[in-house]
Amino acid sequence: MRFRLIAIALDGPLLDHQHRISPANRAAVDACRAGGAHVLIATGRMYASVRPYAHELGLRGLQITLNGAVLADPVTDRLLTRDRLGRRELDTVVATLVARNCPYAVFGPATIYAEPGMTHIEVLEGYGEPKATRLPRSELLTLSEPVKVLTFAAPGPLDAEMATLLHGVVDVIRTGDQFLEFLPRGVGKGSALVELMHRYGIARDEVLVIGDSENDLSMFAVAGMSIAMGSASEAIKARADAVTLDTAHDGVAVALQQYALSQ
Repeated sequence: MRFRLIAIALDGPLLDHQHRISPANRAAVDACRAGGAHVLIATGRMYASVRPYAHELGLRGLQITLNGAVLADPVTDRLLTRDRLGRRELDTVVATLVARNCPYAVFGPATIYAEPGMTHIEVLEGYGEPKATRLPRSELLTLSEPVKVLTFAAPGPLDAEMATLLHGVVDVIRTGDQFLEFLPRGVGKGSALVELMHRYGIARDEVLVIGDSENDLSMFAVAGMSIAMGSASEAIKARADAVTLDTAHDGVAVALQQYALSQ
């Protein structure tokens, strides 16, 4: 098999709208693993909500979680934090969001934190994320391992505004129709994928990635083959080497059959 490392985004590409892996996608992943490829999930989610899918697929080795801030081993449940937000970065992001009345959550490697009464947090639970631990803002700002901040906002002017205001402080990235996230500078799925390529001794042209969102573009930039889902925006598709079908039509399975299993 040409590709020795295959990274697949979770929500949208691998999972359907009911958060399920289709039989066709599961069979294609199984076939790639049987052919010797290391298949991993690359997601903005926490490991707690990724673990069931990794086990369902029988995945081994490190998975990319929290948009590359944390690597997780589904065999041992060990978490490896790659980077975290410093006190200044966290203070600045939270102050900027509070000034605009934006609801937000702070993520540690294994825990979500939110202020008492903070709205929209239940949206995360709908994705299988654990319930948030409620803390006053003064305690949120002193967390020992904050790895990202998330605000609940639809795409719009806020994206550019935040990118401008926080330029040089954190990386601002849209991770879904409801989510805008703030990460340590240089942290992303792409940098995590490069770390795994070095760890496993895998060359760029042996890496295939499948994604559909802005947070997948950093993986597109470092992989030998990048594939966008049919449901992705035209801007995402334009940055990919190929485009597959959408999730409803098992786009992951179609892509793996065409570009990995047929080689």
